[in-house]
Formats: sequence, C-alpha cells, structure tokens
Amino acid sequence: MRWPLLYLLTVTASPEPPVVPVSDPIPAEEQGLPEEVEDAHKGLKGLKNDMLCLELYLKDRKEHKEFCPEIEWEQPSLEAYKREPRSHLPEGCKEKE
Repeated sequence: MRWPLLYLLTVTASPEPPVVPVSDPIPAEEQGLPEEVEDAHKGLKGLKNDMLCLELYLKDRKEHKEFCPEIEWEQPSLEAYKREPRSHLPEGCKEKE
C-alpha cells in the first residue's frame, strides 16, 4: 500500500514552482481611489464645518441665557451660522474675549 502512494508522490511532485496567473495592473485613471479619497476629504471638511457651526449655535444659546437673558434676542437659524460661522450674540451681551 505504501509503494503506490510513494510512487504517486514522486511522479506528481515537480521541482518547478506552480505557475501563478499574472494579471495586468489596473491603470491609475481606472482605479477610482483618488476620486473616492477626494470625496471623503470634502465630506469630512463639510462635517467639520457643520460641527463648528452647531457648536457656535449651542454656545450662543447658552451664553445668552447665562449673561444677558434680559436682552430680547431671537437666535438665527443654524443655516445662518453655516453661512457666517461666528457668534451671533446681540451687542453688549458678552464682553469680547
């Protein structure tokens, strides 16, 4: 029983490495990775800007209640903060830092 198995192993074993199919590399313009990376970068930049605007919006709301609740003030929409990312507190509400 060992002899046929040994014979098969010696006959089928070859000293050459197995042939691995080689594929041509994909051209850079067809890869699409740089465009995806650029889109992700733009998305992150927009997200960062949105977070900054939301932080300013919430900070203004808190500081109005804390420093000048007696001043009548209607807080601008979040869209106004996105167009102009700065504090929109009314004049005289808080000392500039």
